[in-house]
Amino acid sequence: MADPSPTRSVLVWHVHGSWMESFVAGPHRYLVPFSGDGLARGLCGRDWPKAVEVAPVSLATEHVDLVVVQRPEELELTERWLGRRPGIDVPAIYLEHNAPRPNAVDSLHPVAEHGDVPLVHVTDFNRLMWDNGSAPTRVITHGIHDPGQLYTGEIASAATMINEPVRRGRTVGTDLLEPLSRHVPIDVWGIGTEELDTGGLGDSRVTGRGDLPAARLMTEVARRRVYLHTARWTSLGLSLVEAMFLGMPIVAVASTMTPMVVPAEAGVVSADIDTLGWAAEGFVADHGSAVAAGKAAREYATSHFGIERFLAEWDALIEEVCR
Repeated sequence: MADPSPTRSVLVWHVHGSWMESFVAGPHRYLVPFSGDGLARGLCGRDWPKAVEVAPVSLATEHVDLVVVQRPEELELTERWLGRRPGIDVPAIYLEHNAPRPNAVDSLHPVAEHGDVPLVHVTDFNRLMWDNGSAPTRVITHGIHDPGQLYTGEIASAATMINEPVRRGRTVGTDLLEPLSRHVPIDVWGIGTEELDTGGLGDSRVTGRGDLPAARLMTEVARRRVYLHTARWTSLGLSLVEAMFLGMPIVAVASTMTPMVVPAEAGVVSADIDTLGWAAEGFVADHGSAVAAGKAAREYATSHFGIERFLAEWDALIEEVCR
């Protein structure tokens, strides 16, 4: 049997909490900068045993094997705080979470001309649509800890999870909630969802439920009959993957990577708003079909988005880049 890869010291910013939750479950030591402002959030109170919060002034004295960059400004921050240029003085990986912006096919990635910094996308769709230039690219899809098959569907409504739905608007499909709510009541969880009550949705049957701790959130979402995914132009949302793990039937907008990860037997994916509304209504009316579709969704999620595969792919890449 081959020797296990060595433990590395990885500098990584806390940008996306759900992704970070999976990433820091690996075998390495994770240095998470905290500056007290928007540049570096630190641990944000998360219990990550292998992660250490580090002030920028202390980074220059830390041993760092690898930097994982997730925002363009982190390239400059690495050089300023660590005193080393990413990809030149210290091995670096740029992780891209998002679909290209502002243009779908003509957006040049910030590291497109950095042949010394591998570019990792979280979906095949993103890698296809970004102009990656000469940057070496690969895809490592999401992986999460299995929350368990918590689905009961006892409440005859739809659930969705959207952070900052009012601010992000059409990007995450907030405008679709009102017409869909004519078919089924919709409960929305996430940061800033309380604003939906004053965000112009009027008398629709859309209720903002706020931002809950993960364990309670999964339980509450799983009590709803169907999961609704309205995003128009985001990467593959971890919330959708989580709902599939829970064993929920899926009704989703056919955009970006979603049509390729929700099999036909797991729900309905369409670009037609009426089709989505009637599909949600159908699942709410027929609990048996909802259970069957949710079972298919969970089977797909557990076979494609497991944490073991995710960590193994990241460990292999980390070792390759550090060597």
